[in-house]
Amino acid sequence: MKHLPVFLITATAAAAADFKKDVQPILEKNCYECHSEKHNKRKAGYVFDDLATLKLDINPKGAIVPGNPKESHFFEVVSNPDHKAHMPPDDNLSAKDLETLREWITDGAMLDKDGPKPELVPVKKDLPPIMSWTNFEGKKIKAGFVKLEGDMVYLRMPINGKEVPYPMDKLDAASQQQAKECAAP
Repeated sequence: MKHLPVFLITATAAAAADFKKDVQPILEKNCYECHSEKHNKRKAGYVFDDLATLKLDINPKGAIVPGNPKESHFFEVVSNPDHKAHMPPDDNLSAKDLETLREWITDGAMLDKDGPKPELVPVKKDLPPIMSWTNFEGKKIKAGFVKLEGDMVYLRMPINGKEVPYPMDKLDAASQQQAKECAAP
């Protein structure tokens, strides 16, 4: 039997992320300081607390591509710590928050759960977000989390898409914790 990556199983088994209940609190906590009407700031033209404005960024050519986190500039910026415009600038979202955002975008990035479901942009190949991992020697590894099995963390390499087992004890403490957070239900 082929094993599905943990994030796919979680996203499939879980109910769709609700914008007001699940996504808006993440944005409020991490983004409103620089991207909100409340703070009178629209850095890079983005505002997340004015839903009419945010809705303009949710479309097949927008910052948030309904149905396709991989093609969503917004998701790339928050999930890739090495992106030149990584947000939040001095922090990283938790694995749980990233999964919630991925799920919300995958399910159509709807702002109103009772509204019409948008046309989804097909996903070419759903890969986990690229994360930064550090081994015990201090070397950085760029890869997506797939699963944690025993004392091995399975990472997907961004260049060739291959799944590679990596011993947990070869990662530094922060990366070991990141793997545990990614594997948590």
